Amino acid sequence: MHRKYISILVMLLGVVTTACVAQTWDATKDFGPSNPNGVWSYGYGATGTSFTLDPIYNPDCAQYTKGFVCWTAKILVNTPLVGFNTTGNWFHEYQELFPPDALLVHPGPYDGQDTIVQWAAPVAGYYKVSAFFEILATDPTGIVALVFHNGTPLFRAELLGPPAQFPDKPGGREDFTFKSFLNAGDVISFGVNKDGNWYEDSIGFNATITRAATPCALCSQQ
Repeated sequence: MHRKYISILVMLLGVVTTACVAQTWDATKDFGPSNPNGVWSYGYGATGTSFTLDPIYNPDCAQYTKGFVCWTAKILVNTPLVGFNTTGNWFHEYQELFPPDALLVHPGPYDGQDTIVQWAAPVAGYYKVSAFFEILATDPTGIVALVFHNGTPLFRAELLGPPAQFPDKPGGREDFTFKSFLNAGDVISFGVNKDGNWYEDSIGFNATITRAATPCALCSQQ
């Protein structure tokens, strides 16, 4: 009997310890060939209003350079898309930079085709969300960066310039930070809207989300 109680206590302490440990998600590092991909989903729609999962995973998404993978709806020239440069190095094609440390996102050509990366809170808790959007086109036509909590807008910024520069210098950048208690299943949506013109809308994006260590009765004793 004593061994049984000890086993239960050890199991409970393990659960408490796990709950007390902070956890971090990174949109770039977590990118993968599943959709949904754990807490992440890749798709398109009207940010904060509608969302459709990208149906196609393309392991050879760049025109000339191997190593750029993407999720896409392939409505026109592989867009809308969310992609990742797996080479570990900067490269460029046409008027676009491909960074090794951020996702490349591009909206679709039609209204209602924002490219959207969604993250869903796995458990209730206090979270910090940090994200950035940066221009990757050398001749940008402008985009609108959007962040929503479920259907509530948190952030909106228009990126028009300055342009990116070859070989490895992104252009204009906007940063976003948000701290709040989130319920399990709450969704943070990061969207890129074409801002009227679909051309040269490639944007570098990343989001880092951290769940704070949960306050609990035994945390002070760990």
